[in-house]
Amino acid sequence: MPSNRTRDSNDHHESHELPFHRKLQDSNPYEPIRPDPNHLLRLHLHWGLPYAPENTLFYVFAIPSWILEIAAAVTGSYKKTPSPAFIGCVTAFLVLHWAAWLQTVFGMVQRASWRRSEESVEERVQFLWLAVRLQRLMLPTAIIALATFIPAYVQRDSEDDLAYWLLFLLFFIINTVCSVMNAYNNITWEADRLWFEDRIPGVPSAHYAIFGL
Repeated sequence: MPSNRTRDSNDHHESHELPFHRKLQDSNPYEPIRPDPNHLLRLHLHWGLPYAPENTLFYVFAIPSWILEIAAAVTGSYKKTPSPAFIGCVTAFLVLHWAAWLQTVFGMVQRASWRRSEESVEERVQFLWLAVRLQRLMLPTAIIALATFIPAYVQRDSEDDLAYWLLFLLFFIINTVCSVMNAYNNITWEADRLWFEDRIPGVPSAHYAIFGL
């Protein structure tokens, strides 16, 4: 009787175990485990909004921030940096940009390697997805800043507006450095592990993920 109860309890435990928690040695090594990545992203594992509204909120911050960065570049070139139009555009851009940045980083910290179990594949998939999303925010911001900085620096003597090109150079450097660190420390490491060690299809390739794709 005790052995039957033990067997029943084990069967009960295994019936609630998700497919991506199976040990690799228990499965056919030539048949990859194939959890649905979309299902993994929608699992609500930590504090905060569910996947869909949280993702929507990110783009509510991110897309206007790019528009306002472009608006700041245009108003600064015509009306100079002391103008209220430029100050308003660049301030709103910074508020929205850092709101989207902090929202994403907060989600990454909750799923970081020092807080999660390494057997928690769903948390690692979510962490990778958030890291890729962070690239989607920073790379366009850096490109807009670089496209603004180059002509402003070339015309720096005739325009006589030091703060204008220095600001966009700063935006470019910060976002580029953070993008490189994110790609090296988070994306390439996690993407390769999920693909080669855990054999989970549907995760982005590291070659494309570092560009936010």
